[in-house]
Amino acid sequence: MLSRRSLLSTIAATTVATILPARAWEDDISAEARPALADTPRLIVGGGPDSLPGQVAPILATALARGLSTLTPISTHYDLGRDGVTAANLFDTQSPEADGNTAILAPGAALIASLAGDARVHFDYSRWAALIMARRPVVTLAKAELHRSLRSRLSGMFHDRPVRLAVSHPTGVELSSLLGLSLLGLHPLPVPGYAGKAEALEALKSGQVDAVQLTPGPGDDLSADIASAPEGIKPIFFSGPTIAGVPSFDATYAMARGHAPSGALYQAWGAVSNAAASALILALPMLTPPLAIARWRHAAQEAVTEAALKTWNDSQHLTITAGADAAPLLNQLEPELTSLLALRRWINNNQPRWRQGQETRPT
Repeated sequence: MLSRRSLLSTIAATTVATILPARAWEDDISAEARPALADTPRLIVGGGPDSLPGQVAPILATALARGLSTLTPISTHYDLGRDGVTAANLFDTQSPEADGNTAILAPGAALIASLAGDARVHFDYSRWAALIMARRPVVTLAKAELHRSLRSRLSGMFHDRPVRLAVSHPTGVELSSLLGLSLLGLHPLPVPGYAGKAEALEALKSGQVDAVQLTPGPGDDLSADIASAPEGIKPIFFSGPTIAGVPSFDATYAMARGHAPSGALYQAWGAVSNAAASALILALPMLTPPLAIARWRHAAQEAVTEAALKTWNDSQHLTITAGADAAPLLNQLEPELTSLLALRRWINNNQPRWRQGQETRPT
């Protein structure tokens, strides 16, 4: 059954596809005959110049401008917030008319904040029309003791200390690992203050935490990081693009529980984990006129093939989906209402415990 969010996204994508096929803009009108946008296109960036969106914004804006045939460069507005929430709020308030001149470049962290019910969130990403989805793998690493004793702990034979998970903050990007470990019955305890990979791995090696969440960055080789991890540290599950030798969450769950995962919280984990794996989202307001969506879609498809942008994406280990194919990936980040409510109830029930340094309750 489609959620309201998925239904709206499907209707929008179908409308655009019906009125203008994916290549209609470039097939029907030559490059020389394409009129430029009436107003200067604007890109709202979910982060400062040093953030992941901020680093790629100038490269992406230049590439998009060529596809849009703009008379002036695309202007960029940077958000100095840490997770893109401020930019997403601005996007929803600054582009209510959806005239096709304003797009957002947001990190997945902004969507996780929305899913978690963060009080700062005043935007609704179900009203976005995705143009580009840039994804990268997310891996949860933990001591092998978790693997060896998982069945026993689930059956109540083990009552040792909870699994200490390094997090930036409990409802940040590590929410994927926190909820996943909880669904596995491992009673994770979020240990905040670990915003970087190096700090988290050092804490894991020194025994200050038992689990970390990793994503690859420039110059990283995630498979090599996993292979070179200290003895006793193994991958528990991944989300996003697959990583060789790392089990999926479903496979780990089936090993632990003896059956496939299901239920509202599991469905919520799917949305959260996909958001964690979404490094960047380029989107327009969903009610943007179909011609404008088709124009931006074409520009996005052309942009991701340009050498400068492709080189940057490769350096960040990003898997890129552009144009109409990006819409279904954004839909995966939109859970059913029942699942969303279950997630927020789980968070609300556990936040007082986390503040007191207590382990997570499963429901």
